[in-house]
Formats: sequence, C-alpha cells, structure tokens
Amino acid sequence: MNKHKKQSIKQRSIIFRADGGPSIGMGHFIRTLALAEMLNEHFYCIYATRQPSQYQISEIEKVCHGRIDLPEDDSHFEWFLNYLEGDEIVVLDNYYFSTEYQKNIKTKGCKLVCIDDIHDKHYVGDIVINNAEGIKETDYSVESTTQLLLGYKYALLRPTFLRIANEYQIHEDRNNDPKSALICLGGSDSHKIIQKVANAFLKNPNIDTIHIVSQIDQSKLENPFNKFIHTYWDIDEIQMAHLMRIVDLGFIPASTLSIEACACRLPFLSGWFVDNQKEIYNSIVKNRIGIGVGNFQTIEESDIHKSISKILNGRNSFKIIESQQKVVDGKSDQRILNEIKKIAE
Repeated sequence: MNKHKKQSIKQRSIIFRADGGPSIGMGHFIRTLALAEMLNEHFYCIYATRQPSQYQISEIEKVCHGRIDLPEDDSHFEWFLNYLEGDEIVVLDNYYFSTEYQKNIKTKGCKLVCIDDIHDKHYVGDIVINNAEGIKETDYSVESTTQLLLGYKYALLRPTFLRIANEYQIHEDRNNDPKSALICLGGSDSHKIIQKVANAFLKNPNIDTIHIVSQIDQSKLENPFNKFIHTYWDIDEIQMAHLMRIVDLGFIPASTLSIEACACRLPFLSGWFVDNQKEIYNSIVKNRIGIGVGNFQTIEESDIHKSISKILNGRNSFKIIESQQKVVDGKSDQRILNEIKKIAE
C-alpha cells in the first residue's frame, strides 16, 4: 500500500529506501529516518520499505510525507526501479544494493545518495555518507563526481539527540558516583549476549538500577542483590534520549546508538558483534569517546566486570565526556542539508 500526503509543487521528492527488522536490526531504518527528519522541511520525503512493523509505520508517519510498502520477496528490486520517474533524489541504505543497482537508478535520471559503513563496493552515487570517524577518502572506490561525507561531523542523528548535543556542552550534571546503567544492543540483539552483559552488571555492587532495552525474560537473569531492573522495547527517540540522560553509564554496540550516546554525553562501554560495526568501534577507541570491550560474542563476564570498573572511575568518565563534546557537536544536520541542497539544484 502506498500512502502519500498532498505534495507541495515547490518541493522535490526524496525517497528513502531501507529495511529493518529482527533479522537485520534497526540500524539502517533508524539512520535513514534520521536523515529524513533533517530534510523533511525542505523536501517531500517518502519512505520505501518491506514488511514494516507497527512501530516502524508509526515512526515513518511522524517524519515522512508518504510511505511505500514494497514486496517482501526479491521482486522489490525491480518494483522500486519501475516506481521511479527520474526526477527524485533516492537514498539507499543496505548492503544488498549493488553497484549495478546504483547505476540503474542513475540511468533513470535520479540523484543518488548512499549511506554506507563498510565500503565494500564501487559507488556511483552523487553523495556517500559514512558517519564513522577515521575513514579516509582513499578507502573508497567512487566516481570522480561522487562526494564523500565522512566522520562524526556528518552524524545521522535524530533531532532530539542533535538538540541535546547542542544544549549539553558541559558535564557537571553527570553523577560522580554512578549508580545506574543502560544496556541496549539494538534491534537484532542476541539474548545470549544481553543476558551475559546484564548478569555482569547485576553482580556489580556499585550499580543499583539497570535499564534494559530488549525483550528479555527477567527470570533468566542472575540478580543476587535484588537490584531494580526496567525493560523496554520499541521505544522512540525521545524515550531513548531520556534513558541516556538519566543513567550514569551505558553498554551499547558500535553503531548509531554509540553516536547517540555521545550526543547525550553518556560514558559507555562498547563493542561489536557484526563486521559492519568494526569501523565505528575502532573510531570509539581511537577518539576515546567510550571504552572498548571487543567482540560481544566472545567477551567473558569477567572482562565486562573489569571494564565496568574502568568506567566507574570518575576521572575516566570525565575524559570520555570531554572527548564526546569535541567530536559530536549537534550541527551535522545543517552540514548534510547544505550538501543535499546542492545536488538538488
């Protein structure tokens, strides 16, 4: 079903093509929606996706002017190409959009923006965005006309996080005696990983309250000190930002979540469990905006205990927040908007 609001004649259409769900996570969905929200006052924004959940539909309707529900099988590739008229700006975000598919979109006459985090193919788009820090232009194979927007200054953050990054340029409001923690591993979380992490926090005597964003069965957790446990699922950006502001430390993957944590000036432990998170992980460690714990799949509970102790050190938290303020300034939306406007001319 395709649902569209009345389009202003003066606005050019941007179609955001991304999917999200339990098997692939919500990272592609969230960051393209963040980009849509940066642009929706200047362009007519349409979100094209497969099998959206009620949560995704609700989030799309808050931001975009229209939605396209694509076929669930592989016919979605051809269906989407046939839908394009040639005057749109297309945003692609997923690993299965090949160089050939990009060329097909460009051949239609569309402008093309690609969101990427693994630079594993040749790009022919007008713009490629990779908001991981430390990536070099030479890491990419692109056309001579392709512009690369690289690093945290082009962070794909939702408005709430941009506002917080602008407002909270100081860190005195953070608790010097951390007592609460947030654990969130994203939409494709493995319960075995989050259970291991949660148990490590529950056994730490310095933490008294734990907030877990996961559909986890609390009866499977070890809670020897009878600590407070709060669980959440399918929360929106305002709820997530609120959690990141009220807790004292976080445990999150090297993904968009880690950049959101930087915006909220939240000291955090971070790691990776899929290959596309490695580059952001390396940038977290290099820029000292969080403490790296390595591969979530193989980390031991004892290693998590040691890392928690590091971040509970007030001096370490102080330095982390100082570094976060330097790299995420809350102004990425204006930088990206300026570049999109140029290709729309």
